[in-house]
Amino acid sequence: MPRTYAVLGATGNCGTALIQLLLKDPIAHIRAFVRNEAKLIRLIPSVVENKNIEIVKGSIHDIEVITAAIREAQVVFLCVSTNDNVPGCRMGQDTATSVVRALEGLKYGEETKENFRAPRLVLLSSNTLDDQLSQHTPWLVRQILLRSASHVYKDLELTEKLLRAQQDWLQTVFIKPGGLSVDVQRGHALSLVEEKSPLSYLDLAAGMIEAADDPEGKWDMQNVGVCHTAGPAQWPRGALLCISMGFIRHYLPFLHPYLPSTGPY
Repeated sequence: MPRTYAVLGATGNCGTALIQLLLKDPIAHIRAFVRNEAKLIRLIPSVVENKNIEIVKGSIHDIEVITAAIREAQVVFLCVSTNDNVPGCRMGQDTATSVVRALEGLKYGEETKENFRAPRLVLLSSNTLDDQLSQHTPWLVRQILLRSASHVYKDLELTEKLLRAQQDWLQTVFIKPGGLSVDVQRGHALSLVEEKSPLSYLDLAAGMIEAADDPEGKWDMQNVGVCHTAGPAQWPRGALLCISMGFIRHYLPFLHPYLPSTGPY
């Protein structure tokens, strides 16, 4: 049976990996939400001719456009993010807020309420925020990570809180990988007790799709780790620069406009 997947953040590393895998499924219909359509076409040229993908362009704050992207979707992937520790980061919160408002409009709208079915949401988060899933991360390393991405993690914490508050009518899967790298797909496994990294974005995407498609919803409202099953991905080459710049943005946030962007890697 055909399924519609909305990918919010379609030009990021996670978003492009999701689209690449979903394009291999002949019954998957994809709505790719982007700010920059040309960037998506440059990253995945095949989207131009593929009839199974629809590109929706606009701002994450535009509820009408968000509604068009997620309407009648069975799954909504929330993977709008950044590798930079941006002070005051609200990407996750703003995305989740707009999605909830759009779904409320569909749920109660005169023309849509009769056939409304809430989609499953899949949020890209981080194992660093979860004691269980970060059990194999050395204490000092975790403290470094918590500071080098402090603004992003705060945004994720508030995003998760916002989505958990909707669990009486919206089910969310909280995907929490460890270190990520642009690399080939090797194989993955989902877990509620651990993650194994470095993990390629393609393996992450495969795990997100698996959780999204689970017919029993066993991953709903759970913190889910993703493990590599055929060896780790290559070490992310820009990780040290990303961590270093993140530290500066944590302790000296006023320097943010003058610091280099550190992604993708």
